[in-house]
Amino acid sequence: MDRKSWIVVTLCVILMGVNWHYMQENQKQAQAEAARAQAEKEKNAPAAAVTTTPTAPGAAPSPTATAAPTAATPAAVVNVPEETHSLKTGSVTFELTSKGGGIARAVLAGTDKVTLNTNGQEAIGALRREPAGLDAMAYKLTDKSDRSATFEGTSAEGVVVTKTYSLTEGKESDEHLIDLTITLKNMGAAQHRSEEYYLYAGASSALKHDDARYEGFFWNDAGDADFYQADYYGKPWFSEQKFEFRQSYNALRYAGVMGRFYTHIVTRVAEKDAPGKFWTTRRRLTQPIDAVHAGKTDIEDHAYDATLGLPAVDLAPGASVTQTYQIYLGPKEYDRLSKIGKQRSFAMFYGWFKPISIFLSWVMRWMHDMTGNWGVAIILLTIFVRLCIWPIHAKSTFTMKRMGLLGPMMKELQEKHKDNPQQQQQEVMKLYREYGVNPLGGCLPMFLQIPIFFGLYRVLEYAAELRGQSFLWVNDLSAADTVTNWGGFDINPLPLIMGLTMVAQMKLTPQPQSMDKTQQRIFMLMPVFFLFICYNFAAALALYWSTQNIFSIAQTWIMKLYIPEPKLEKVAQKPVVKGPPPQNPFFNPMGNKEKKKGPKPPKLGG
Repeated sequence: MDRKSWIVVTLCVILMGVNWHYMQENQKQAQAEAARAQAEKEKNAPAAAVTTTPTAPGAAPSPTATAAPTAATPAAVVNVPEETHSLKTGSVTFELTSKGGGIARAVLAGTDKVTLNTNGQEAIGALRREPAGLDAMAYKLTDKSDRSATFEGTSAEGVVVTKTYSLTEGKESDEHLIDLTITLKNMGAAQHRSEEYYLYAGASSALKHDDARYEGFFWNDAGDADFYQADYYGKPWFSEQKFEFRQSYNALRYAGVMGRFYTHIVTRVAEKDAPGKFWTTRRRLTQPIDAVHAGKTDIEDHAYDATLGLPAVDLAPGASVTQTYQIYLGPKEYDRLSKIGKQRSFAMFYGWFKPISIFLSWVMRWMHDMTGNWGVAIILLTIFVRLCIWPIHAKSTFTMKRMGLLGPMMKELQEKHKDNPQQQQQEVMKLYREYGVNPLGGCLPMFLQIPIFFGLYRVLEYAAELRGQSFLWVNDLSAADTVTNWGGFDINPLPLIMGLTMVAQMKLTPQPQSMDKTQQRIFMLMPVFFLFICYNFAAALALYWSTQNIFSIAQTWIMKLYIPEPKLEKVAQKPVVKGPPPQNPFFNPMGNKEKKKGPKPPKLGG
């Protein structure tokens, strides 16, 4: 590298070191402030009863979350015996509890084998009077069946709250979807008005520590869906760290929390939109998610809580109001979310190339339906994409070969005009024109492929369908394909195949002879760089990348056999015809006209 490159690298290393130092200092300061606040709270607050999260019989203990700075549930509520009921449909079991009058957890069987809301502060559907509070009412299970359950409780203001959970039916039903009907009836003697009723949407936490960056929250305001991921609560460089998100919307249709593969969506079902509030926060778990991280204080895992505000409540004595919601607790599958409607498929958040991702997701599912294996579907999808862009790739390869033939001439021009960069550039462009070579012809087709590659990458990165699916030696396509561990290092065959095929592909790709040594070294190190950053990626991504490399090698070989090599010939230049300058009809002064010859008129006045 030249001196300028070394200066840039050195500055980057220095900035990274400074950033790391301040991150450590901010973390120490935040921990000290949190400890001081907790000590003051314990000193000033009276002893209060502690609410425990309901635990399903026989369920394995999960990591518990640190107590949030919220009002504790009154002791009277704790003393009420807990009543439970389960609603089962397909592979999903909704475990209901009278503590909070909601869904304690949702157990997903089948290939999912996941339990949602294990780190929740209380049951999903709990009715809070403030976003960060807890549902303080004592509920009773008043009715139950194999398809529904009803809880009833009375607030301190004399408002009777009735919640009915029932399994969905009809065209837009799904085994992960459950209906919730809430009725508030004012049994007091005074008018009851409040804009502070919130439904708890549950807590989302990563299934493993490496997936923590995918955690986040989202909302839909009148069809405009948006989201934030874990970095929202990160430690920024030039602003204060955020500890909660609180926003009001004119037409809040749904909101929730999400991870990489699973999501909680609470949707308001009504003919007309209504204003609503949305609140979320992040809590640090007292125990790490992965058992291998137990006892490591530098490993932090979090749970993301969210509440959804009800429309304003205004009840005269004896009056009542009913609100209807649907709660989705399940995988982030575009096909499934689009079938249940209510714009819930917007919660996939594929990114800038969403239409391409949606199309490729549909193609991959169609290929799975034909073959019955997701690994084969990924291979067929990759081949399908490569066939679609074959003409673009062929054009790019042909142009790069022609540029390679110009290499010796370009070197001569560089040596001849090495002291005059401007003249050198003009001569190079003249060379391109003489031989009809477009310098962008090799790069532009590659840029046209970027939307397809990014769209496919997003599909494979968030495809919940791939969890637990096997292919050849791969046990789970959504995780790394580790087959063994050698000296503390995981052996992942697919990324190694990807690296080897990338080297072979680069050997077959024509390179311009004008490329300098620094560029050649960078080009040679690219496979190593990609292998390093992709080594622990999901096996589905490594399988896609390896397949497209092998296909590209085969494509280059076929083109070499059946397509003639380009010849370097000068193109015929159109002769420049010189003529009179064009006349502008709007700009023709009278003085430019030729004067007519003839006798002049006599001058008057002598």
